[in-house]
Amino acid sequence: MARIDRRAVLLGLGAVAANGASLAGAGTAPIYDDPDAVYAALRSQPGQDLKIGGGTITIVFADGAPGLARGPVLSWIRTAAMALTAYFGRFPVRDYGLLIIAEPGDRVGHATTYGYAGSATRIHVGMDAGRVAFDRDWVLVHELVHSALPDLPRRALWLQEGNATYLEPIARARIGQLSPETVWREAVAGMAQGNPQAGDAGMDGTRAWGRLYWGGALFWLLAEISIYRATNGTRSLRDALRRINSVSGGNTASWSPEHLMTVGDAAIGATTLIDLYTRFATTAVSTNLVDLFQELGVSPGADGEPVFDNRAPLAKLRERITARDGDQSAA
Repeated sequence: MARIDRRAVLLGLGAVAANGASLAGAGTAPIYDDPDAVYAALRSQPGQDLKIGGGTITIVFADGAPGLARGPVLSWIRTAAMALTAYFGRFPVRDYGLLIIAEPGDRVGHATTYGYAGSATRIHVGMDAGRVAFDRDWVLVHELVHSALPDLPRRALWLQEGNATYLEPIARARIGQLSPETVWREAVAGMAQGNPQAGDAGMDGTRAWGRLYWGGALFWLLAEISIYRATNGTRSLRDALRRINSVSGGNTASWSPEHLMTVGDAAIGATTLIDLYTRFATTAVSTNLVDLFQELGVSPGADGEPVFDNRAPLAKLRERITARDGDQSAA
């Protein structure tokens, strides 16, 4: 796999933060791991606006980001914003601040998204990062997904991280940046790490990284399937998430997971989400992934690439999930 291995770096993202203590040291340079320093930089340093999908992204190159070429970075940001706009039908927040921090290296580094004083992300970018690094990057789209849904209490962190892990490749596939084969190859490999281990309880409150990210992603895939079945294919998870985004306004709102599920269920006319959440939150649910992916028509090929079976029971749903934006099969 050519992309950076997300399994090795997901824990380093620190992708959702509702608050945080100052980590600033005694040096003269700002410490942008402090969320208040991030907001201060977005307010006080020169920036430029990117308007897309009904939203405005204010981009600030921290302290001028010396050594970082602007053109490739701006193109990368626009592409990531297009992916979110394709999935949600609009850019998910009206105003969004993005602080770009230059650092040594040739790839996109770690990032954190905040919502308590406005929707904002700080992300590290290597000064030698080029087109290949930006084309392969998934971190920025992961962070943008966090801006779309309301902030949840710590016990439900798995819902937020799982949602971003699940949606990121799908949003990129909808603009043609990823192939369906790539999306499902990574789903098969990743979700194998999401099932509970011996002694695990329900998902609420889990701190195990595999369950936080991939167990959470598995929940959202199961929600996708459950909605498809409950509505005979007339509604989708995207309908539910769009309603949640529209009602909440994004991650500047703080909701309970129960409220999030109820609002999503209102969009599909069923109790699918709240029922599934209640079961996963309180019980160690183990999923037979071999059977699950066979139902979707996904099986491993000899070369490691997935083989699709279009006669499988959920093949149409599989195709719908990764359909290019504008395709009539897209939900």
